[in-house]
Amino acid sequence: MMKPSIKFGTDGWRDRMDEDFTIENVAVVAQAIADYLNKIKSGQIRIAIGYDTRRNSKEFADEVSRVLIGNGIKCYLSNEDVPTPVITYSIVHLKLDGAVMLTASHNPAIYHGIKFIPEYAAPAMPDVTNKITEEVYRILESQEINKIDDLESAKKEEMLEIFSPKEAYIDRVLKLVDLEGLKENPIKIAFDPVYGTGRTYISAILRNLNTKVITLHDELDPNFGGFGSPNPSEKNLSELSKIVKEKQLDVGLACDGDSDRSAAINERGEFVSANQIFAMLLKYLLDKGKKGGVVRTVSTTNLIDRIAKAYKIPFYEVAVGSKYVGEHMRTKDILMGGEESGGLMFKEHIPEKDGIYTDLKILEMMLYYNLPLSKIYTDLTNEFGEIYTKLLNFECEDELKPKVMAKIKEILPNEILGKKIIDRIELDGFKFVLEDGSWLLIRPSGTEPLLRCSAEALNEENLEDILKEGVKLLEIAKNKS
Repeated sequence: MMKPSIKFGTDGWRDRMDEDFTIENVAVVAQAIADYLNKIKSGQIRIAIGYDTRRNSKEFADEVSRVLIGNGIKCYLSNEDVPTPVITYSIVHLKLDGAVMLTASHNPAIYHGIKFIPEYAAPAMPDVTNKITEEVYRILESQEINKIDDLESAKKEEMLEIFSPKEAYIDRVLKLVDLEGLKENPIKIAFDPVYGTGRTYISAILRNLNTKVITLHDELDPNFGGFGSPNPSEKNLSELSKIVKEKQLDVGLACDGDSDRSAAINERGEFVSANQIFAMLLKYLLDKGKKGGVVRTVSTTNLIDRIAKAYKIPFYEVAVGSKYVGEHMRTKDILMGGEESGGLMFKEHIPEKDGIYTDLKILEMMLYYNLPLSKIYTDLTNEFGEIYTKLLNFECEDELKPKVMAKIKEILPNEILGKKIIDRIELDGFKFVLEDGSWLLIRPSGTEPLLRCSAEALNEENLEDILKEGVKLLEIAKNKS
């Protein structure tokens, strides 16, 4: 049976398959979700269920269906593996009470995960996940799980509907993006879903606009083709980069395993970071006259702030986690929000990260400026300055994280590399902003036994020096904890 340490991190519960993440423990979490829903809602509750391309994903999704139906909840089970933003959109399209997604997103193939998406079609906030976690602990004690055995009977009783969320999502996206210009000004595109759920979406959407796409790694492979993890990192996109250069394409696009994150390769074959994509798309939307503020996580580039100040729009900084970005998207007039890990949200779309939609907005931006991606970014940095960012992971057991973070607070310096610390932000861990605008952030990972050390500087030399100081702080704090 599941260990009581199960908890929802920054975006759901993830764990190693065949260890804690088992069919029995998935049933416990499904029962917790069912109990939570039945306590806060009356009448017929309707929930969508989706799953990614990982090993056992369909079996886990079926088990969730059996438990939810056993608790009187009607289920709409996806007919195939599906991106997280697509199953999220089905909440809006079908007016459902929420969704359950079986995915470990960009994590390695040995992991799996489960997340609950509330009726507001955005990542669940702590007030929701804390209550579900409380139900988990109660069920571990009581061992009370209600589930049906036969999904076929549930279909006949209209408690289970196998549905395709793909068509409604594509129809919606085609109405939102402005890509008609592709018919007269074709862009040569390659797409790499890194064996994930987005493998048929970009090509299907662009086929409607008579645009061909070279697609890599679009077969079903639960091991992600040896990538280790379905993460659209610079290393994993080396083949995409090579094809863009060899075939003289205009752009390479990519998504992660559940398609809520994106990445790009420019026409030179160079990796374009999420920070760069965020900044370019924000400026593009503002150049088009779009209105609203912008929200970013504490670990995301301050280049966003510079653009916001220049265009005189409100900007907000929140803790790491798409749920905090999503909360602002839902409750304030926000044009765009995002995080440096590659998840972006848009005002006109759902308040959830969507890598597919982001990739399409990149194409839309290239058509608007009629420029290659590298030139769009160069023009932006000529106006707002260059950025250099880097993230280091520092191994740290979960039980030791609070002690290390507390110790760091005790040994905080007043300056780093001779530069005064002009601001200390404790939204998530500790962020030190230096007098030249560079910064260092140390925070615990919400999903892995790691402490994150990230920094931003105005040149590469300063970036490496700042990170070295961050690692020194971590080593001292860990040794004293």
